[in-house]
Amino acid sequence: MNGLTLVTGATGFIGSYLVRRLARVNASLRVLVRRPGGLDPEVAQRVEIVKGDVRDPEVVAKATQGTHTVLHLAACARAWSRNPQEFTDVNVRATEQLLDSARKAGVQRFVHVSTVLTLPPYRPAPLDDSLRRPTPYEETKLAGERLVESYVAGGGDALIVHPTRVYGPGPLTDANDVTRVVALYIAGRFRVRLADNDVLANYVHAADVAEGIVLAAQRGRSGAHYILGGQENLALRSFLELAGEIAGRRYRTIALPAAVALVVARAAELWARLGSGTPITRGWVRVLLEDRRADITASREELGYNPRPLRDGLFETIRWLQSNGS
Repeated sequence: MNGLTLVTGATGFIGSYLVRRLARVNASLRVLVRRPGGLDPEVAQRVEIVKGDVRDPEVVAKATQGTHTVLHLAACARAWSRNPQEFTDVNVRATEQLLDSARKAGVQRFVHVSTVLTLPPYRPAPLDDSLRRPTPYEETKLAGERLVESYVAGGGDALIVHPTRVYGPGPLTDANDVTRVVALYIAGRFRVRLADNDVLANYVHAADVAEGIVLAAQRGRSGAHYILGGQENLALRSFLELAGEIAGRRYRTIALPAAVALVVARAAELWARLGSGTPITRGWVRVLLEDRRADITASREELGYNPRPLRDGLFETIRWLQSNGS
């Protein structure tokens, strides 16, 4: 890529893959991070580091100065937060500040990394309207996209990419929840799943998402939306069966009815308010009941995007898990 590239969210799951990818080709790279110690040591030696919070306007202005391209990955991507305002502060206000600073700094290209969840599902969840409300994550990520679209309408050069369900070697955080599920399954500890009528979802390796972000920055059309997914759409049950086949450890799972799952999620939300946190909410049960198959044709044709087969990506991921004791 031309000129200096700024990456936000560089210590996150996808961000870590992205900065390693850019560092390998000796790109002129600047990262905005709260905790520089979270960077890969080899990467840290090869990039310019701006320490600070993406919510701080002064830090953001400093980070964008002299930048040609901004790759914006920083986000609040948790299922639940004790402070709901955090979703708005990070996913909306920080994006607005970054876009404002990018305009003032004369940034030539802005790539906003969103989520496939802001796009309409192939088939909605079979739930009452009262249970179809967007999660705070979905709502604020969509609001962030609207800001990017306004930036383009005002003459800025920007585009939006939508990763699907991301997996791959890396810390088993909320952002890498798919790999966490794989780890639990091959350890025999993921024995209950949602009875989802085998709705489809799309799974993509984090390294392919990183490559797609680079391709979008290089070749994408301003104002366009690109889905960064994998080659296959698969039901969760089939996904787990494939993981078990690769690992040589297949387990029977019990399908939990949606009505029961919603009751459990409601109880988890109430418990979370006491300070324990929760990986599941009623909103995320709804997400898992949606048919989320994805079509990456536009990304293939316009960007030259070519993700690996799911079997290959899972093989690498499971070998990594096994080498790390899972």
